[in-house]
Amino acid sequence: MEKKVIKGAIYGKRNVAELVQKNFEEGLPTNKWGFREVLIKKNPSRDLIDDIISLIPKGIKITYLSNGELDSMFHGVNHQGVILLREESKKSNYSGDFTGLQELVAEEKLPILILDRIQDTGNLGNILRTAECFGFTTIVLSERESAPINDTVERMSSGAIHHLKIFKVTNLRQAIDFLKENGYWVVATSDRGLDSWDKLPEIHETAVIMGNEEAGVKRILLENADFVFQIPMHGKVSSLNVVVATGIVLDRIVNRAL
Repeated sequence: MEKKVIKGAIYGKRNVAELVQKNFEEGLPTNKWGFREVLIKKNPSRDLIDDIISLIPKGIKITYLSNGELDSMFHGVNHQGVILLREESKKSNYSGDFTGLQELVAEEKLPILILDRIQDTGNLGNILRTAECFGFTTIVLSERESAPINDTVERMSSGAIHHLKIFKVTNLRQAIDFLKENGYWVVATSDRGLDSWDKLPEIHETAVIMGNEEAGVKRILLENADFVFQIPMHGKVSSLNVVVATGIVLDRIVNRAL
């Protein structure tokens, strides 16, 4: 029973606040909010929880429980006193597949982050948070060998996931070929990258590949990239965590003129 409750929940003040704010701003009707009940600890502190409560539509039930009761229901979870219980028929965490990506690109050209076999849920959540902060709101994931979008990813993203369009595709090479055919320049990084950072394409024409925690970007994808850059290293350790590397690359792309 406990496992079922946790699986059907969104928790943590920042994560919950981001989703509630997004739904409110989009003016969604109550039956489209994606959750049926809000659990809040009794006598909540006057911070984010107040803001959350003020935006919840009347059709969604709000239940106040003691902190002990919440801890008992969600053992070992850092719920921070606020939990959303999802609807049973909750929509997928993904925005679509390859077809959905094609449709999005046809409508508008936006910078894209491609993730090749990111397998740690903590890394994936933090990468999604980083991407949203830098304005990369379209994400492409490989269907195989990638961490699932689950509660941990959602929590680690600090709510950023609710502002992203995430597409899960069966063949990253096919997705990259499609993007190149539609005016995108594909950028990757490697410790053997030789291209100059001065050659960075325009932001809205850029698709960035970040690779697996241990193996990096798959060779066949590197060979298909238009630019392969190397992140300059000045210490004795020769590699970076993929989350840190993603932040450096996106910062160079977005803030190059600052």
